[in-house]
Amino acid sequence: MTYGRTKMDLRESPIDLRGPREVQFLRSVNARLLRVLATLKAREAETRRLADRDGLTGLYNRRRMLELLESAISAAELHGQRVGLLFIDLNGFKAVNDEYGHAAGDKLLITVATRISARVRTDDIVCRYGGDEFVVVLPSAPDPFAVSQVADAIRERISLPYWIEGHDPHVSAAIGEALYPHDGENAAQLLRRADQAMYRLKGRPAHPMVHLGDAPSVSRRRDDKSKSRAGGAQ
Repeated sequence: MTYGRTKMDLRESPIDLRGPREVQFLRSVNARLLRVLATLKAREAETRRLADRDGLTGLYNRRRMLELLESAISAAELHGQRVGLLFIDLNGFKAVNDEYGHAAGDKLLITVATRISARVRTDDIVCRYGGDEFVVVLPSAPDPFAVSQVADAIRERISLPYWIEGHDPHVSAAIGEALYPHDGENAAQLLRRADQAMYRLKGRPAHPMVHLGDAPSVSRRRDDKSKSRAGGAQ
């Protein structure tokens, strides 16, 4: 006489998971897995976001801005539109660093970044290019006058009074403008033209910019400013 099931019987008989307890258990496991997946996706998205952002100001960094600028140019070429570009350099930032320290300089840069962002559209691209330099990309810019209007609004906003760690430093901005396709057919050409225009406003010789892969070196060639900058954009 055979008592109970043999090993073969057990292998051939599937476990019944249709009971109320089993169903509840499976639902609980499924819910946990979904929560884990959601957490992993959120962490991945945050990692990608941080890789695209400047660590101090939270603006786009130089690398991501160059990618977005090229994408904006491609879209403008396809649809027959224009792209505006502003190259912004702060006047008076070195004095803030020298007189009040780098912590004050960092706070000033964060405030400037906020003021620039407040004067552009939600789909415009604001970047900390390096040190005290910023770049604004204006996709679908209607005309040069519209680009100049944005530049004037940013310039006025940056020139407003500051209160940084008990001090009221005076800071202004020189802003060079460029417009695709009139001033260039790619990102490197637009950056070069805007950089040159900005330095003409500052009354100093413009620094030449080379192809896109070397575009970030424009900041490094300004040795007279690099030592005074608070932090660097990635």
